Amino acid sequence: MPANSSRPPAHRIVILMSPLGRFLQCKDCELSLEFPMGMRLNEMAKEFESRPCSSPVSSNDPVP
Repeated sequence: MPANSSRPPAHRIVILMSPLGRFLQCKDCELSLEFPMGMRLNEMAKEFESRPCSSPVSSNDPVP
């Protein structure tokens, strides 16, 4: 059994900017978190890692 078969799928994160602020959002499950000014991207990525992606990526989707 492959080691990664027990891991939840990874989030595919995009940055959204709006008049209300900056947000990081998963393209697949649409989980959205505010991305405050001054916070580093790798710090925010940890927030996504702690929450499983509820929409698995199709094997036909390209990996960024």
